[in-house]
Amino acid sequence: MLTVFTGATGFLGSHLLVRLLRHPGQVTALVRQDGEEGWQRLERALLATGQPMPDELRKRVRLERADIAEPLLGLSPERHRELAQQADAIWHSAAAIELVAPVEHLTRVNVEGTRRVLDLAAAARGRRPRVVLVSSAYVAGGRLEGTVREDELDIRHGFLTPYEASKYAAEQVARAWAHAHDHPVTVLRPGVLLTDRQLPAGAPRHPLADVGARLSVLARHDPSRLFPGTAPGGSLRWKIPGRDDAVLNLLPIEYAARAAAHIALREPARLVETFHLTHPYDTPVRDCLDVMRGICPWLDVRIDSQATPGSLDPAGQRLAGLLGGVHAHTRARRHYDRTALLDALAGAVPDPVPLDTRYLNAAFASAAPSAESATG
Repeated sequence: MLTVFTGATGFLGSHLLVRLLRHPGQVTALVRQDGEEGWQRLERALLATGQPMPDELRKRVRLERADIAEPLLGLSPERHRELAQQADAIWHSAAAIELVAPVEHLTRVNVEGTRRVLDLAAAARGRRPRVVLVSSAYVAGGRLEGTVREDELDIRHGFLTPYEASKYAAEQVARAWAHAHDHPVTVLRPGVLLTDRQLPAGAPRHPLADVGARLSVLARHDPSRLFPGTAPGGSLRWKIPGRDDAVLNLLPIEYAARAAAHIALREPARLVETFHLTHPYDTPVRDCLDVMRGICPWLDVRIDSQATPGSLDPAGQRLAGLLGGVHAHTRARRHYDRTALLDALAGAVPDPVPLDTRYLNAAFASAAPSAESATG
């Protein structure tokens, strides 16, 4: 059995690949770098999962240099046709995950990339490789309250970030393709993935680790040097519009990978099946802000229920980038239905426990800060 895999060196992708390789079969990983540099990057990512390194990794995995947003994935027509005919399954985990990245970049990678991966499945003439696509629970976009169903894909509420809009568009592409080709597609919608384990240098990071690293760098500097008008030795208070009971769905990567692999290795039950790979207990946004203040005490970010949502001034835009887009979700109080997920898992993967302060502190501190963290 051959699985074509995208995103193998990413945070979720590396955890998925480790679990996939516990089962028999070969993998062709579509990567941006092949050769020895590509192997070193992949091995660093796999070691960072904390799981045992798969046996005979270089015999079972082939690195294939590709660009998911290019026609034919950047492969030659002959190689594209050959890979399509060989593939028994296609797992698409690669994505641009920056919440505030330029729309053009997000569209190219997340929407066109999905289209190109589906083109590969369509090229398997007379065969139907299993297709598994990683989306996001945040395709719920601007819906702020209520329970979001797993089969729901609704544009009426708009979107809080360009990332969400790109993932919504990618799911629309996948649904249309599945019906046009009568080819099953499984869509996994994870929440915000994270870990409390320390990540080695060079390992793929999760969003909270990036935020924690940036804040650690900020904490070393006096705010007056970074934000004109702030008194030396003083503090900077930033009030962001929201509600005090806003929540985020934060999910440990270890649970996400186990559940995703369990679902991806079973036969699909419907033409298009969608699973909320989410935590049963949401995390209050205020808990995350408390941890952030502990990392950088002079940056005091608070939710202001009286403030009116609107455009950010230049200082606000800079802070929003440093905080990884958390500010966009300070009004959300929605929850995610997990009925299909629990039915598919059938008790094979126990639910995660609520995330406490110790876990959040460790998650924000899981990546060592680098010199460029405060500007990246």
